[in-house]
Amino acid sequence: MSFRIGLLFSLTGTTSTTEQGQFRTAQYALEEYNCKKGPHNLNITFELRNIQSDPQICYQQALALAKEGIKIFIGCYTSACRKAILPVLEQYECLLVYPTLYEGQEIHPNVIYIGEVPNQQIVSILQYILPSIGKKIYLIGNDYIYPRYTNQQIRQLLLELNGTVVDEKYVPLGHKLFTTFLQEIERLKPDAIISTLVGESILHFYQQYYELNLNPKQIPIFSPITTELEIKKMGPKYAAGHYSGVSYFQSIENLDNHVFVKGMKDKFGEDTVVSSVMCSTYIGVNMIFEALSVSGTAEVEKILKFLYGRTFPSPCGPVQMNRNHHLSRKVWIGQANLQGQFDILWSSDQPIVAKPLLNETIYQNKVEFEEDQWRAIMDLWGKISPEAILVIDEDNKVIYVSREAFSHVRAKVGELISDHELNELSYYHESEVHPLGTSRFIRLLQKRKDSADTPLLQEFQFDRIRTRNPLFKKELSIAKIASESDANVLILGDTGTGKEVMARAIHQQSSRKEGPFIAVNAGAIPRELIASELFGYIEGAFTGSRKGGGIGKFEAAHRGTLFLDEIGEMPLELQVTLLRVLEDRKVVRIGDHKERHIDVRIIAATNRHLVEEIAFKGSFRSDLFYRLNVFMINIPALQQRSEDIEILALQFLREFHKYYKKGPLSLSPEVLKVLKTHSWPGNIRELRNIMERSFLLAKEEKAVELSHLPDVLRKHISTPIRSIVNLKDIEKETIQKALQEASSISEAARKLGITRATLYRKMNHWNIKICSKVDRNLSF
Repeated sequence: MSFRIGLLFSLTGTTSTTEQGQFRTAQYALEEYNCKKGPHNLNITFELRNIQSDPQICYQQALALAKEGIKIFIGCYTSACRKAILPVLEQYECLLVYPTLYEGQEIHPNVIYIGEVPNQQIVSILQYILPSIGKKIYLIGNDYIYPRYTNQQIRQLLLELNGTVVDEKYVPLGHKLFTTFLQEIERLKPDAIISTLVGESILHFYQQYYELNLNPKQIPIFSPITTELEIKKMGPKYAAGHYSGVSYFQSIENLDNHVFVKGMKDKFGEDTVVSSVMCSTYIGVNMIFEALSVSGTAEVEKILKFLYGRTFPSPCGPVQMNRNHHLSRKVWIGQANLQGQFDILWSSDQPIVAKPLLNETIYQNKVEFEEDQWRAIMDLWGKISPEAILVIDEDNKVIYVSREAFSHVRAKVGELISDHELNELSYYHESEVHPLGTSRFIRLLQKRKDSADTPLLQEFQFDRIRTRNPLFKKELSIAKIASESDANVLILGDTGTGKEVMARAIHQQSSRKEGPFIAVNAGAIPRELIASELFGYIEGAFTGSRKGGGIGKFEAAHRGTLFLDEIGEMPLELQVTLLRVLEDRKVVRIGDHKERHIDVRIIAATNRHLVEEIAFKGSFRSDLFYRLNVFMINIPALQQRSEDIEILALQFLREFHKYYKKGPLSLSPEVLKVLKTHSWPGNIRELRNIMERSFLLAKEEKAVELSHLPDVLRKHISTPIRSIVNLKDIEKETIQKALQEASSISEAARKLGITRATLYRKMNHWNIKICSKVDRNLSF
């Protein structure tokens, strides 16, 4: 049996030094595999592509290989390159082995992450620095995804540990001039520098540090990235005395590492050095070789099934693949010496479980405090809801189980539920799944009933919002729970679905209802005025500023609720400021230096797909998304709530009747039928406008009739039905229509009720090309 694997490494470009080492390690692993004789040995070949440290080139090369039938990729050193090929992995059902440390914030079903994440490296580095070296930290990194997100987590951790960031600087990839930064470091006198510089920038920073006669004993550099490979290229004297925190050093003493290092030196020369990312590449390649040999297939699902929970030997000790697609592994801290190697100073006692999501990098006391909060919310929910409540994490571990749920699942807190058990549970129960924060999921369980025993749909009401729709009932249940707390809420829904109405309802049902409700449409304010609108300004802050200055919306909403509509339209630079305000609960007016404390509950809303904005476009910050996304409420489009059309239409008629003191209060059966068959692209806003027009035309009548409806609704009444129905044609036309109406592949798949992968398969089957509107949302 033969398999081709695509290698995506930069043989040229700003990160080529590191990636060339990864490529050589993959070559060595393949040669080693071919030398071993075994019953399951396969014919495996590599297809190398030079991605040149460029996300666009990476995407193009991956796409070309996927079209040739390659299902497994290894490489993509930078996060930008990794994110660039995610659509290719989804469309062609491929798997990426990502052998590089990264910032976390991602668990993609088509990626296994072999490198370290911040809770493994950064937490370990800070635990070493703060007690023995000091609490004042200077941060410097290249201006791209990994350094910025990693440093955001460093700031959060330092806040909890009473440490401080004395300054934070970013430079472009490949930057070479650091004298000014180093002089500033000398002036600020931090206790340590944490560097997230990559590629060529590492070499120049360390060399110029040495040339300015700075002393590692006084201000040492700590890095999760600098390894034996970079030290060899810059020269050992420049790195001597500085520290790195990684999952592998060449100097680790064990038999597996001795064999690995000797094999690399035998193949590539005695002066070869081996780094942590090279070791991760070796681990990832061997894991895939074993999975292919045992499963005999390159299907993603079967490979993952083989890898989950399995422990593999490696040069850095045993590693285990968890269900969150990351490795549990030991971490080491070493100090560089004049031989270009590391003297190991510290290692973790046990493998550290990877926790890639932002809220999981915090320390245990804060985790326990937050869990106490949401457990209290769950207990409250159990009192107002007849459903059984089960909360599981991304590894299917039970975090919370109500008394009613325990009678169904017989699983206790801390126990694991298999995928098979969850599928069986869904077969015998109605099961609704909702996210709780970023890494937990609520399942609501009810015994399935025969359709003959199902009662008529009952209305559910939350404040002014009423529904008979089962899906929306669940969302209103979440809204009701959210109103009992001060947690941030993110409301998702198409334009016109009533996001502000939902936000007002949560406010009115909360303990803040006596305080102000301030609504801000971030998409309607000119870009240059958003900051002053939100945070206020002082007199003279800018040309045309009002005498005496002005308070911003945050201050105006003090002790109340601030509703940020169209949050997805907010400029990136302002997202950074907003994140800090949410974290610190303080604002500084434009032109001022004084911090003002605020007590505000945030409810944000958007009609955009923020997860795609984060993953594919980089136009929305993932850290802000996770900060806002404590409770997520999805408002279904009106087309998905046909049960509610009559309720809403009659409610609007009553409002108009109350205002005009007369007019129709009912709908004819023919009108109701037409309303229920209309697609409602404008959602509730469109329904309200049509009902107001119809009400005014029927002002002297008792009921709204067909003649009162606009032509756009009436013209479909007599449309003939095709005499012969071809189901295949209908499927193709339905997919084409969904793609034309949707703004992204994800939205089209959601409208069709299928996964993105299924949609891609059907598009390939019917030879449907992505329309320009959707294609633009997948461009880089």
